[in-house]
Amino acid sequence: MLLKKQTVWLLTMLSLIIVLSVYYITAPGGTDSTAFLESGKKESKKNAAVSKQEDGDMFTMLRLQRDEHRDEMEEDYTAVVASPSASAEVQAEAWAKISELQALGMKEATLETLIKAMGFHDALVNTMESEVRVIVKSEKNLSKKQVVSIMGKAREHLGKDKTVAVEYQSATAKK
Repeated sequence: MLLKKQTVWLLTMLSLIIVLSVYYITAPGGTDSTAFLESGKKESKKNAAVSKQEDGDMFTMLRLQRDEHRDEMEEDYTAVVASPSASAEVQAEAWAKISELQALGMKEATLETLIKAMGFHDALVNTMESEVRVIVKSEKNLSKKQVVSIMGKAREHLGKDKTVAVEYQSATAKK
């Protein structure tokens, strides 16, 4: 019975991932932009960097890349869980990794919401790289106080041992 519940839950999650992927691909202003991050001036601090980004569709593109990468990882772990030749320990470990990825995704979404609540137009949190990367869309350059506040929230929600890079994109940037 437990296996059936897990299977239903897994299929539901995979369906949700597919629906969200289709949404991100077909969303207005979607991924037709091929621009990548171009770092402008960087202001270094202990475990932090701040730079300006120029492309308005960058948020959509980066979210899609982050989600695709996470989906690929989940698919790999799901294949291990579904494999009849994998030992129970290996399957349990893969299941734990899937849960960990999902929890990390929820933490990213929560942090993005908290940053938007600070008055920014949009926010993107990416933990799939070696450092936590936070990009905010703002009318003007970020003040040091705002950067420190964002870094504090990121460390509070994702762990104090994380290196956090804070970047901004102009909310008034044109294509």
